[in-house]
Amino acid sequence: MDWRNRALCLNIPTNIFFPGTDKQTDKRYWDTHTMCRECPVNVDCLADALNNNYEIGLFCMPERVRRRFKAKPPQNLFITMRETFTTLDIIAAEFNKDGSLLRKRCLRCNRKSKGFPKDFQNWGGRSHICVSCHIAISNNKQADKLLDREKPSKALPEFDSHGQLITKKCTKCWERKEADQFSKRPQGIGGKTSWCKACTRKNLEQWVARQKDVK
Repeated sequence: MDWRNRALCLNIPTNIFFPGTDKQTDKRYWDTHTMCRECPVNVDCLADALNNNYEIGLFCMPERVRRRFKAKPPQNLFITMRETFTTLDIIAAEFNKDGSLLRKRCLRCNRKSKGFPKDFQNWGGRSHICVSCHIAISNNKQADKLLDREKPSKALPEFDSHGQLITKKCTKCWERKEADQFSKRPQGIGGKTSWCKACTRKNLEQWVARQKDVK
């Protein structure tokens, strides 16, 4: 028997596996991805997609994940695939009654929010990085071009197993510092300000000095 005849999606319309081709709720896309996780032939489906260079659509894994597998083929596809599926547990998406996204966990800052850009090449049809982190990454890239600093990927904040911030880089002095060296800011990455306390204090002192000169 052909492996396709044992797939859980055998009698499901194919358009759901091509996010963006029609209007579907966030929950519908998410349920499709979780269904692939439980499918008895998901390894066959993924292997077939990789061997035939399928670039568009969901074949056990989103397009971005498949491209990563294609660029660096895993030694054991089954084990790597199972490990990758744990991303769904980490994201832990929640939905409203109408199927729209309520909140999920950002894989960069580890916070739960509802602000995630649409990305039909990723899990659930949305980016795995929240809007705030996208803005931070963009700002870091601009700073790298101007200051010739290290790549933004090396400037990412560090979190412990409980999701608490350990260290992050100040976007003013570009030094990595402990979490207690940053002031609290609920909207910030890790619940902290982007500038460290020392840079914030120095900037305030310079501003006060300029105001005195003006007077």
